[in-house]
Amino acid sequence: MSKLNTTTSTNPPTPTGVGDMFFETDTNNILIWDGSNFQTYESDGVSETVYNSYSLDFDGVGDYGSTNYIPSDSTAFSYSFWTKSSDTTNNMAWLATSPSSGNGGGFRVITPSNTRAFYVLVANGSAQYLNNNAGGQDASLAIRDGNWHHVVFTINGTAVKIWIDGGSNGSPNYTDTSTISYVGNVTQPLIFGKNGEHDSYYFNGELDEIATFEYELNAAQISNIYNGGQPVDVGSNGLNLSPSGYWRCGDSDGGTGSTVSDISGNGNDITLSGNASIKALGSG
Repeated sequence: MSKLNTTTSTNPPTPTGVGDMFFETDTNNILIWDGSNFQTYESDGVSETVYNSYSLDFDGVGDYGSTNYIPSDSTAFSYSFWTKSSDTTNNMAWLATSPSSGNGGGFRVITPSNTRAFYVLVANGSAQYLNNNAGGQDASLAIRDGNWHHVVFTINGTAVKIWIDGGSNGSPNYTDTSTISYVGNVTQPLIFGKNGEHDSYYFNGELDEIATFEYELNAAQISNIYNGGQPVDVGSNGLNLSPSGYWRCGDSDGGTGSTVSDISGNGNDITLSGNASIKALGSG
């Protein structure tokens, strides 16, 4: 099955087989070839589910994915990703731009040991991890339960907000406004699956549909990305949210290889190291 773009004013490319999918970028409708004809499925005009077959798999033993993406000095940004893990024993980091010292801004998204909760830790360039209670042991953030969850965290210069599975009645599940003074000045590129420059907190689980934004996503945008639990295209062929980095974790790379393409157009591909790999969803 393939997925290609078309419009109402152009004919879809010739299908190669039953199940080929074509996305009409001007209507957000989906056309699926049934072997004889195209069947049209109307969209609500807001979000469009994407064909999602792969994720990134980490075993917690020295594997990670590195990029050359360094966030700008904007004081507002957002990170969106899907994650699944049942490891509640070990300290783990989903992603980080953490420098090895206090010289330079950055953050870590860390899951402390012996709990399902997690923290978002922020550095402001002089003091490391000012708000190290963000997320804390809040029960609503206890997501290491072996199921897929959608996570968004945003920073706007005065607050860190954490959204789980679309949020709670249009609001973040957790907001921390204590001692937040993120000022950019990030020096360490974004890394997935370990604690930034530190060889520690290796992640044990899966990541999928990762996107970064150099502005603060609002409640409606986050709800559209969550889409009732079905991943959507956040780029120009879907929600058009102008991600600064967008990695589909295998679906844009044929499900193979050690490079995960950045389809935002900014060229910040993920290079997988150690045992990190692209995995077919539902396998293993």
